[in-house]
Amino acid sequence: MKRTTMFLAVLFVLGAILAFGGQHTRAQSVPAEDRPPVNQIIVKYRDDANLNLPVQAQAADQMQRLSAAAGMELAYFRPMSGDAHVLRLPERMPVSDVEQIAQKLAALPEVAYAEPDYILLPMGEQVNAPETTPNDPQYGSQWHYFAPGGDHYGINAPDAWDITTGSSSVYVAVLDTGITDHPDLNGRWTGGYDMISDSFVGNDGDGRDSDPHDPGDWVTANQCGGSHPAEDSSWHGTHVAGTIAAATNNGVGVAGINWVSQVIPVRVLGRCGGYTSDIADGIRWAAGLSVSGAPNNTHPAQVINMSLGGSGSCGTAMQNAINAAYGAGTTVVVAAGNANVDAGGFTPANCNNVITVAATDRYGDRAYYSNYGSVVEIAAPGGAQGYENDPDGVLSTLNAGTTTPGASNYEYYQGTSMAAPHVAGVVSLMYSVDPSITPAEVLSTLQSTVTAFPGGSSCNTSICG
Repeated sequence: MKRTTMFLAVLFVLGAILAFGGQHTRAQSVPAEDRPPVNQIIVKYRDDANLNLPVQAQAADQMQRLSAAAGMELAYFRPMSGDAHVLRLPERMPVSDVEQIAQKLAALPEVAYAEPDYILLPMGEQVNAPETTPNDPQYGSQWHYFAPGGDHYGINAPDAWDITTGSSSVYVAVLDTGITDHPDLNGRWTGGYDMISDSFVGNDGDGRDSDPHDPGDWVTANQCGGSHPAEDSSWHGTHVAGTIAAATNNGVGVAGINWVSQVIPVRVLGRCGGYTSDIADGIRWAAGLSVSGAPNNTHPAQVINMSLGGSGSCGTAMQNAINAAYGAGTTVVVAAGNANVDAGGFTPANCNNVITVAATDRYGDRAYYSNYGSVVEIAAPGGAQGYENDPDGVLSTLNAGTTTPGASNYEYYQGTSMAAPHVAGVVSLMYSVDPSITPAEVLSTLQSTVTAFPGGSSCNTSICG
């Protein structure tokens, strides 16, 4: 059976655009005023810079040279993947100011590129009769898995499950806030890593380590710089992981899209979001590539889900990491963003070699918050809620703790963060059927076998993929 027909029933997400080409430009420049302030810069030296890296990169005379160019004292923080380095500013500064400093560093003859270590945020919550039916008691509330019809426009997971429910040799990396212990996730994840290098962001009392558990990402008012309200912990990574791989047909809670393959949780988001440098390292590590100071990932992921992002163009460090994962045969799925604007102004949605996912509501319309535009490859259910825990959202695993972990529970969230793991879960089923499929073939198959948007939908192939 040919690949293009093998997955015909797999993904009833919406629409199709021209086949994806890795050479087209997706990045767009946008104002930086509203982006979180940062205190780090990523620097990569030229190969011919005559520096004995990484020792010379942190030598006092080199740091003095960089500080002189920046007009302020810079401190060496750490090496990162891709032979780049992370420098620290004296304090958090507006992104526009840090971009100017980075431009000064990039002008030095030994520097290949310099860019702010942007902070990205979770892209999550904002306020056919099936033959294979799991026995999970709350499966009936997961409209987003059902075949299109009536009051739901889901992915038609039951027909996919008639083909495969997953493979134990396939792994899905979830780059997010980490994971919590949950009865519907027990045995559904393995390995993982805490890639957060800043102890404030990590909120767990240390830096990087092999424990990907989510300690909570709650913040007090104005803790993230500027005017910012207090927020409870989101348990965002736990919700995303549940959509992909909650234990299914176990008579407990909800179902996941993949019943067999395991999640590799990679913690890159914490208090106030996460640094681009940590996320780039997490991408490489998840794909089985080397990252300085971290042990090798013994379960390289065929699929990476990144339900995260922020406004701005796709930086060199992020694009290089994605390219490396893509070259290793890993499919990278990312959220389009929740600002109801063109996704071309959001990263990593505007990076090359990713599958960018917009969100639809239960009727197949574009969710009111979902970003859109030419960089979007495909759309999937993300829900659209009128109030907290509205069942028009996406139901998945969660935690009831307001700060630190509490009791396990289930809640409806909405967002392109919820749409992306639907695609990542389906892609993991595709790898389960054909382990040799390439990222380019994954995308072309998805786009050539999806169901069209329903008549009268506010989505079309120009804006929703």
